[in-house]
Amino acid sequence: MKELLGEIAGRISEAAGQVGKKADEMIEVQKIRKKIRDLERNNRRDFRDIGRMIYEKYKSGEGAGEEYLEFCEMISEREAEILSWEKELERVKED
Repeated sequence: MKELLGEIAGRISEAAGQVGKKADEMIEVQKIRKKIRDLERNNRRDFRDIGRMIYEKYKSGEGAGEEYLEFCEMISEREAEILSWEKELERVKED
């Protein structure tokens, strides 16, 4: 009887550990997804700002220039970071 109770306790402990691991995994997945959403939102904002600036240049008869380079670089950096986080997300899901 003692052995049976010990075996049951071991199985319960093992199952609890697996549930805890899955919960930790889900928390990590949600954190990564939030980071990706934040980066994508920042890119949308910068795309909108670039468009507004280009249109204002167009309306005033000026040409587009260097002032857009910083936006493009920030967008490119965030796109690379998004790819990195997406790979991390896949890694977390595989574990």
